[in-house]
Amino acid sequence: MRLSSVTSTLALVASAIAAPKSCPDGSHQLPSTTIAGVKVIDTPLVQKARKLIEANFEPYLVRHMYRSWLFGVAAINNNATLASEIDLEVHALGTLLHDLGWDQRPDSPWRTPDRRFEIDGAIGATNWIKENGVKEEWGDVRLQLVWDAISLHGTPSISEYKQPNVRFIVESISMDYPGPHPALTEEDYNNIIAAYDQDGLLEGTNDTFTFLCRTKPIATYDTWIEPWGVAFVEGYNPVGHRLFDRANPNVTSPPLKRHFHGVY
Repeated sequence: MRLSSVTSTLALVASAIAAPKSCPDGSHQLPSTTIAGVKVIDTPLVQKARKLIEANFEPYLVRHMYRSWLFGVAAINNNATLASEIDLEVHALGTLLHDLGWDQRPDSPWRTPDRRFEIDGAIGATNWIKENGVKEEWGDVRLQLVWDAISLHGTPSISEYKQPNVRFIVESISMDYPGPHPALTEEDYNNIIAAYDQDGLLEGTNDTFTFLCRTKPIATYDTWIEPWGVAFVEGYNPVGHRLFDRANPNVTSPPLKRHFHGVY
């Protein structure tokens, strides 16, 4: 092959990689709208997801889901590298639907009696996308990104080593807890908080984790929300359910180690 042909081929490949993701009608302009001063993707599936959470969850949790989405998009809009890496629709659905497993209704279509809430959410979200999305647009790869991000959103020490879409969905969700994130401008942060305030977030989080520990303890033992059960649920006892217990069946509690002149 002549050098000029090789160069042309490489140029075509590079342009294909760099091209923006196309929308369902085949164009390269994704539908968008502006929420709280942030330009966001506005596909029919994202619109349906917004209606789903608004119709099924308490206001404080709806606001949390919106803030997770909007904080992340604001960071993407201000960072060309992120913008080139992130699938905006995957990000929108991963953030907007990440807490389906928090549903406390007795007839919840998402919450199960024996699975971690993150897994309930991941399964619920991907099943919902399969039922409501365009099949040709939602292959296994995109669905897996949403599943992984939601299932890992409580364990960023793992998700940070995953694909950019997974990693950044989890980071977007975490932006709602510690306060203003360095990736956000002061204007974006203030606009989002003004539209979707954080009232009830910590109280609702505590209430939900306590509810999960009380109603399905088997799904909370040896997980990061176990401390809520120990602190707030009478009779909750992880002993016998910890990895330590399974590895040491004849030991009822871990041995104490003596350190620093008699201080345990």
